[in-house]
Amino acid sequence: MKKLLSRLALLACGLLGLGQAQAGYTPTIDFWECANKVGGTFTHGRVPSGCDVASFGPDSFVRGNYGQAIFNDAAYNTANSSDPISVAERKRYMQEMYPIIRDATERYLKARKPGVLPDELAAYQRGVFALLRQESFWSHYRDAQLAAGQAFLLKMVRGDNGHGHGMMQLDDRYHLVPLQEGKGWNMLQNFTYAIDIYYDAWQKAPASCLGGATTGTGTQAQIDEYWRSRARSAWSAYNGGPTKVCRWQNTADANVAKDNGYRDNYDLRRWLPDVSDLNKVASIDVPCLMDMGASCPLPTSGGPLPNTLMKLGSAACVLVGDKLECVDDMRDAACLGSRTTFDDSVATTIYAAAVSGRARVDHNRHQLCRAGTPGLQSLGSAIATSSPLELRSAVGGMVLGTLPAGNYQVLDFEVRGVLKQDRYYRVRGALTTGAQQDGWILAGDSSNHAGIAAAAAPTAAGAIAYPGDWVAVNVTTSLNLRASPPSGTVLTTMPRGAVVQVKEVYGTASANNLYYRTEYLGKDGWFFAGNLYPSSTLANWAIPAATPASPTKHAHCPAGTRYDIHSRQCMSASAVYGPFTAAATQACLDSGAGAVCTAGRGVVVDGALLQVQLWNKATNTAAVGNGDCPRGASRSVAHRFHCTEAVVRGGAPETDVYGPFGTTLVNACLAANANAAFCRSNRWPGSVYTALQP
Repeated sequence: MKKLLSRLALLACGLLGLGQAQAGYTPTIDFWECANKVGGTFTHGRVPSGCDVASFGPDSFVRGNYGQAIFNDAAYNTANSSDPISVAERKRYMQEMYPIIRDATERYLKARKPGVLPDELAAYQRGVFALLRQESFWSHYRDAQLAAGQAFLLKMVRGDNGHGHGMMQLDDRYHLVPLQEGKGWNMLQNFTYAIDIYYDAWQKAPASCLGGATTGTGTQAQIDEYWRSRARSAWSAYNGGPTKVCRWQNTADANVAKDNGYRDNYDLRRWLPDVSDLNKVASIDVPCLMDMGASCPLPTSGGPLPNTLMKLGSAACVLVGDKLECVDDMRDAACLGSRTTFDDSVATTIYAAAVSGRARVDHNRHQLCRAGTPGLQSLGSAIATSSPLELRSAVGGMVLGTLPAGNYQVLDFEVRGVLKQDRYYRVRGALTTGAQQDGWILAGDSSNHAGIAAAAAPTAAGAIAYPGDWVAVNVTTSLNLRASPPSGTVLTTMPRGAVVQVKEVYGTASANNLYYRTEYLGKDGWFFAGNLYPSSTLANWAIPAATPASPTKHAHCPAGTRYDIHSRQCMSASAVYGPFTAAATQACLDSGAGAVCTAGRGVVVDGALLQVQLWNKATNTAAVGNGDCPRGASRSVAHRFHCTEAVVRGGAPETDVYGPFGTTLVNACLAANANAAFCRSNRWPGSVYTALQP
């Protein structure tokens, strides 16, 4: 979590740039990288000063993606802010900005606190609105001219002698690298980066200044006062640093005028006179610009078309026949290449009205990208890199250093290029300089990925729990164990402190919502485990725990093998052990591999002899595929979200359920089925599995 010192004020009124006392200091010159500086007025959208956006990013990107959220000096009387044309432009600008900030704030808070209640959301939004009024009069982009008769150029607000960048005023003396990555000129990247500081203080305020209360109680006036006090606490820390969260309570503090100014902005809602429609739909793609920044494609206009990448809200979509198939974030657009052909270098913007009534499939990125990208490793799995690789701040971002060859956990992934399928992994490790760093590596493309980064067994603890790890429930009261993620039937609740073993990790959506499979009180189910980014919430749900004195296994494998996290199969250094799905077995036969596809081999599992198929890794990869489930199988809600395959044996339909099956389940299976050998394998009859689920 960022620990930032924020000191914002308006130039003549004290506007300072957002700094960071703990970060490295870079003595940048005043108005560093500021071309064609212009002044302004202390009104919405025009706070001084302004410098060319083009010094940091392309004008075309801003005009294409932010459109109407640019203040237009050409439609403003710079000599008279009360002139009707000035008032009209100011109101137009604020009417565009308000829904953008409203939606961005709501999206941010709901990502950080998925269960946030309406009262807190409304107060948090109001606090952010007041922050923007206090910081920069909601100013970010402006078309302005250096002098009369000259061309209007696209500007970005700069305060504190040019050190403060954008509406959140990131200080280049403390945030030089993030600014070089686009956290200044790109408005919603500026917002998302800096709003973490306000949120940190918002979370710390109850314990620091409000007697431990985490919500308002009593009369409506008392509830409103609680949220007002919490917003004021967050502002004090945002402005003065993390130790100043209660500064507003000290009327003798040197910054009392600033705290009172924020209070007045909160109380009087000074942004509202320039906003007439509080429910207006945002005119820009807020999710894409918050999450992807400059990677968002330039929007164009049009309706649904075949062989065309389309942007519907934040989602990437393509037509497959008459059906619209989508993934929830544009960064995963290339993964739709497995569904149809299209040019992923340009996106056509479409709107809900244009596709109303059309059948639509929304894919989970973790399943779609994995199935369509051979060799792509899954979230939370381990990889081994074969040589040193550049670690970058973002996909295509600046080089942070060199990451030596080694074992790393996949913390996120991206695929770029429908044809080339460049695959990027977000990892965390020590650079060759010794510094610990989080960043992205390019792990090859469709032609060479296997020689750059391959699946491996973990060699150290990961930021995300590995299957087999033990964790303790860390919520305040209890945590739901569900039949399936994300909102399956609640099977039971696990109290704070309950220690359970992680059997499987599953991710959903572009936010990488994490779910862990476990066994608790004889029930096989799933619980929400948080998010790793933009800031980790994993510890809010479950924390690492010591292995019990008599540990159980999360999966059972033949002696001398390991259970592979990514493929969920038992394997040795050279071979993979069945049983395999009927569809994979048929694919093996179709490849010409012969009798090995069906032959049973004797193996020992927990001292018992089993007969299973045994394939080399190349045969397994080709026959089983790289899907979330093995070829021919799919997730089944009726079977606690295990992978299942419908088969016919002896003329009768059956369902096969694939593991992992932990020790508790295996023992129950053995007891109920006269020690049947299949209980120790990775495939059970569906009827046996469901009979064991209370």
